[in-house]
Amino acid sequence: MAIDFKLQRQQSLVLIILILLILILAVYWQVQEHNFIDYDDHLYVTSNYRIQTEISFKSIIATFTNVHTGHWHPLVMMSHMLDWNLFGDNAGGHHWTSVIIHILNAVLLFLFFQYLTGAIWKSAFIAALFAIHPINVESVAWIAERKNVLSTFFWILTMFLYVWYVRSPSWKRYLPMFLCFALGLMAKPMLVTLPFVLLLLDYWPLNRTIINQQNKNQAEIPEPISLKKYKITSLIWEKVPLLFLTAISICLTFYAAKSVGTIASLNILPLNKRISNAIVSYALYLKKLFWPIDLAVFYPHLDLSLWQVSVAALFLLIITIIVCKYFHKYPYLPVGWFWYLGTLVPVIGIVQVGGQAMADRYAYLPFIGLFIIVTWGAADIFKKRISIKIIAMISALIILALTVVAHCQVKYWRDTFTLFSHTLNVTKNNFIAHNGMASELLKQDKIEEAITHYNVMLILDPKSDIPLVGIGRAFSIKGENDAAIATFRQALKLNPESIEAHHNLGFVLFQMGRLDEAIAEYQKAIELNGDNPTLYNNLGNAFAKQGKDIEAIKAYNAALLIRPRDAGAHNNLGMVLMHLYKYDEAIRNFKEAIHLQPEYANAHFYLSEILKRKGLSAEAEYHLNEAIRINSEYKNIDKLQSRHNIGK
Repeated sequence: MAIDFKLQRQQSLVLIILILLILILAVYWQVQEHNFIDYDDHLYVTSNYRIQTEISFKSIIATFTNVHTGHWHPLVMMSHMLDWNLFGDNAGGHHWTSVIIHILNAVLLFLFFQYLTGAIWKSAFIAALFAIHPINVESVAWIAERKNVLSTFFWILTMFLYVWYVRSPSWKRYLPMFLCFALGLMAKPMLVTLPFVLLLLDYWPLNRTIINQQNKNQAEIPEPISLKKYKITSLIWEKVPLLFLTAISICLTFYAAKSVGTIASLNILPLNKRISNAIVSYALYLKKLFWPIDLAVFYPHLDLSLWQVSVAALFLLIITIIVCKYFHKYPYLPVGWFWYLGTLVPVIGIVQVGGQAMADRYAYLPFIGLFIIVTWGAADIFKKRISIKIIAMISALIILALTVVAHCQVKYWRDTFTLFSHTLNVTKNNFIAHNGMASELLKQDKIEEAITHYNVMLILDPKSDIPLVGIGRAFSIKGENDAAIATFRQALKLNPESIEAHHNLGFVLFQMGRLDEAIAEYQKAIELNGDNPTLYNNLGNAFAKQGKDIEAIKAYNAALLIRPRDAGAHNNLGMVLMHLYKYDEAIRNFKEAIHLQPEYANAHFYLSEILKRKGLSAEAEYHLNEAIRINSEYKNIDKLQSRHNIGK
């Protein structure tokens, strides 16, 4: 009989893992057709030259000093670098990596809870909720949120190693857990709360504390874990090495956030408003647990009334009192509840990083605590009132309903326009969503519609320079350069350190031939951000237009020092070198531009010109034909030779 039970158990494990896989694929299969989102995806991938490089010891080491995103997470940047080397700008490949990690997280979560409690089907239900709950869509379908799914992988693995350690405590078992925790912190600092969650697990279900438990919910595993009891102080001391890593991570997080100015000061958002928002957010997350139909990529801060804050605080207080009252009888209640409350602390907004009031991605880990309460609580409530078959049927219907809602939610992440259009439908006064829509409309040449959104932004925040920069860009696209210049200057009055305003103003001045003024604006932008290769490239263009070839070469070399794989900068440098008759150097740069961007017609054409002058007729003809194939304008050789354009 024992052998039969073991076989059935193994079969159940395999079956549940297959079901989890099917559920996740049913929800997320569509992401392979999705695009990058013009909201942080550029920061992490599409415009991040730091990860768009070959994997090497130097590039890996560079991820440990890179905080341009406002976070210190070298492991995440390595994962993006690997994806870029595998998939390039094919967004589907990047999406699949996140989905695969999410699959691993769901499976590991299931295996962890069944290993810890022996309750296979309860563990399966927790994992299923985690796998397909709509609030987790943001973490999986948004490439920029790779840090969330990757850090959670190490979170769950650390818990696994912790249970392995407590079964037979020794430094040899502690060390792998310690290292895994360190890796998790290198993916996202949200893991700083993990040592406290391990203390909760010590209470239940590990039952390592000496607190007297009248526990009727002991593990259901055939061979229950029997562990030595400890005082709470001893268990805390056990976590001190992990808390040491936590302290280091907190320091690095503050350093990274301050370096890019993402921490909001108390002048912008007073402490009383932060506390009020935190209380209401805790309650709203609970609402989204049971009614996840109004999810958005960005939730703006709203003016909260006293009664809203009071009702939310009372609601949370009542739940906490109930949890504390029944902590002996139902030990999963305090574990699940304080898991939820505690893991949200770093992102609940007391220390405000960014402008959001709350975010769906922040619930990815904390909701596991709520899933514990829902699963074990429902089992205790219904097990003596409803048959197992009916419970199983209800559970299946819940999972099916969540799968359908999650599938629909994933569709909103198809592209930038769809995402922000949906966000505007489910939120009010959303400055960020209007900005996202306006930027996307500009790309689609829907200028007037874009301006409408920028005007709404001006109403929402008259002191912001961002909508003015957007309106200036719109005027520039329309060819209304004087209006564009006036608007950019107006933006600079509001924010003299606006890099985008200086950069765009410089570009318009360059287009108008006002090169000295353009150079001054580019140089000011570089002074504010000397780590942007595009600024150096545009500065080089302006110098080249003036005939200042030496200055242009310096600017292009500065751009290539930051982004060596910049085809445009190599082409532009080749043009200037060609003008100075430095043909060998020019050839090297044109060939590198073609290597990086094979369809670069300008590089093919001017390379053919140099090769012709050097007597390499066959090779010259090949590159000329390539230029003509890519762009038929290159058939008119005389006209093209008469103008010495610098490419973008």
